[in-house]
Amino acid sequence: MRKRTFYLLALPLVLTVSGLFLFQTPAVSEEGCVTAQCHPTLLKGKDVHPAAQGGCDTCHESTAKPHPQPGKKTFKLVQEPPALCAMCHTPFGKKPNIHPPVKDGMCTTCHNPHSSDQQKLLAQPMKDLCLTCHSDKASFKYLHGPASAGDCTACHTPHESDNKRLLLKEQPDLCFGCHTDMQEALKKKTVHPAVLGGCTSCHNPHGGPYKKFLSAEGEKLCAQCHAEMVEKIGKAKVVHPAVMLEKGCATCHSPHAGDNEKLLVKSGKDLCFECHKDVIKKNMTVIHGPIKAGGCTPCHSPHASQYDKLLVKEFPEDMYVPYTDNEYELCFSCHNRDLLRYPETSFATGFRDGERNLHYLHVNKKDKGRSCKICHNIHGGTNPKLIADSAPFGKWALPIKFTKTDTGGRCAPGCHKPYSYDRKTPGKTPEAAKPKAEEKGKEEGKEKK
Repeated sequence: MRKRTFYLLALPLVLTVSGLFLFQTPAVSEEGCVTAQCHPTLLKGKDVHPAAQGGCDTCHESTAKPHPQPGKKTFKLVQEPPALCAMCHTPFGKKPNIHPPVKDGMCTTCHNPHSSDQQKLLAQPMKDLCLTCHSDKASFKYLHGPASAGDCTACHTPHESDNKRLLLKEQPDLCFGCHTDMQEALKKKTVHPAVLGGCTSCHNPHGGPYKKFLSAEGEKLCAQCHAEMVEKIGKAKVVHPAVMLEKGCATCHSPHAGDNEKLLVKSGKDLCFECHKDVIKKNMTVIHGPIKAGGCTPCHSPHASQYDKLLVKEFPEDMYVPYTDNEYELCFSCHNRDLLRYPETSFATGFRDGERNLHYLHVNKKDKGRSCKICHNIHGGTNPKLIADSAPFGKWALPIKFTKTDTGGRCAPGCHKPYSYDRKTPGKTPEAAKPKAEEKGKEEGKEKK
């Protein structure tokens, strides 16, 4: 017969029918601590602490017998955490950044010392466990993937780290673990300085109220560094519609890196032509100098302006604007004002009859000084010197019928009879300009003769 041990406990007395007082004395099972009467669920988790499998006395020691005694602890830990845990586990605390529960020796704040249904004997599923202290990291409309999945250890070590915020790696190497495409992108010619300061310069690593977890929306995000540009846009008379799109500045600029100046997603005019497709038509053989050189910004501000059409300087909207030294500032950013200052000249312009300045004649009129855009196309055309095919007059488009000659030209726009001009023989109708191939043939013929 197996020997059973019984302990007399100081439990409440029971009055029997005979009037005697007896002690209620339950037995302690030979099965140890994990019984239906004592600690039935202690080791029921899927993952049992190996120390518990070896017996409770690995971590606990008796301080008094019998056990249990109401209102009195009869067992204690052989050592207090974290020294107790350090009996088996290498102690933490050697790295500069330590998780506060670890630093305070509170191992059982996160781990169940006996058993758990979670990996690593966690007291709760990781997401719920971390949120007991860090509840502010998941209350966002848009959540970063690891935060949404509750996989906090994808980015953080739970105990200690050489990096701030217990990160596994420093930025941007940590982010490159998932965003491999970005690692390749940052090899481009120009990298956004904000990126060099870390991805969290613009993105909240856990989530946020805006898409892509941006710390602000649209231009407000860029304003954190580019305040002067946002101020300019706010005060401007005309704002480029592209700035106001949902993507904001990222409509034209790459937010991370690029091979073009100013982090533009395409170079120069190619970017502008993404939206402004009809500015340069296929049949145009003569292109305005700035555009031909590859840019629109010599004439237009890409963000905002005080002038119509986002011009960088004043250019009159009216068709008739008599010349003054303050008018046509935009044009005279490149062109010499002398072509409109002298009624007679031998150098300021090629548009002259002898020395009679025909530019001066057209623009220097008190009542109807002609604007440049009456005769010239602004962006491109099919005639030399960007001469337009027609001149606007109310609802009409009067054909100019311009013909270039070697030393002048002629036109008949309908607003006056046909006129010719010639720099060498004023007042005489010059011969039409001959194609270069024809001239070359004649020169070759002379040499043969």
